[in-house]
This record gives sequence, structure tokens and C-alpha cells, in this order.
Amino acid sequence: MRNIITAFSVGIALATSVLSGEQDLRSGGPWTLTLIIFPACSLLCLALLLRDQRRRERADGQREHDSASSSAETGESVSSER
Repeated sequence: MRNIITAFSVGIALATSVLSGEQDLRSGGPWTLTLIIFPACSLLCLALLLRDQRRRERADGQREHDSASSSAETGESVSSER
């Protein structure tokens, strides 16, 4: 749930900074900060969230695979003892 809220907040920050940057560009304000730096940081944050989520999914899948293989091994040893 925390990652969903974080991703939503970063997405809103990205959209807001792009819109503010467009307004700064028209008015002659500091558009490089709001149009280049802030969106780049937001995209980097989203990429890191995606990377962490994929790592978590891989770890969960590995744990499920390990538990399934250990269950299969104990089942094989029981059947071979009979």
C-alpha cells in the first residue's frame, strides 16, 4: 500500500512540475528547474520504486519455489522409505 501511495504522489509531483515548468517557460521564470530537474527526479523515483517491486516479486516467487521444492523432496523421501 505504501508503494501505491508513493507512486501516486510522485506521479502528481511529476505532472505538477511539468505544468509549472510550462508556465515558467512562457513567463520567463526559472523553467530549467521545474521543467527538467524536478521531472527527472520524479521519473528516477518511479524507476526505483518499480525496481524494488520487481525485486520483491522475485524474492516472493523464489520463496514459493523453495517451499514447493522442499515439500516435494520430503514427499519423495517418505515414499522411498516405504
